[in-house]
Amino acid sequence: MEHTAGTGLAERDFRAAMRHLPTAVAVLTVLTRAGPAGMTAGSVTSVSMDPELLSVCLRRGSRLSGAIADSGGFVVNLLQEHQAPVARWFASSERFGAGDEFHGIGWHPAPNGGHPILADAACVFECRTEGQVPNGDHLLTIGWVTACRVKPSARPLLSYLGRFHRIGGAPADEVPAPGEAARTGPSRT
Repeated sequence: MEHTAGTGLAERDFRAAMRHLPTAVAVLTVLTRAGPAGMTAGSVTSVSMDPELLSVCLRRGSRLSGAIADSGGFVVNLLQEHQAPVARWFASSERFGAGDEFHGIGWHPAPNGGHPILADAACVFECRTEGQVPNGDHLLTIGWVTACRVKPSARPLLSYLGRFHRIGGAPADEVPAPGEAARTGPSRT
């Protein structure tokens, strides 16, 4: 994709606006020649139902973007709301100096490819890498979902305004839109 000259939009303004977009928190994992690797991500999106495709965005030149290309696959581990420490660990550069970045993190190898599945993840998507498309300073990585598992009662960890959050309150489809309560309220018969 070719881009024209800048729009005049300051990077800090764009970054601040994007922090207002709530996202589910996931840890992408891959088995490399040197062992398991992972990173926290908040940009996992459904692409297609037939075939089953999802996308993740990875910074160009990042360790994980190269590992995913080399390995031919990866796992998306959607975290539960109590797993904020796991998300912080995989977002931290401190894990690189730890020797084994998965030390103290429960995981087991996925049946398809051996990529790490994190213990207690709310949802797991095992993916075969279908391609990486350069876009700006990131690579749009497409994964073909070969298996997925869901814990139906699990509640996902969310990111909003740079902090982790839990889902709270009534589901949005149970909360009336502004002005709707007056139209759909109890009848006065």
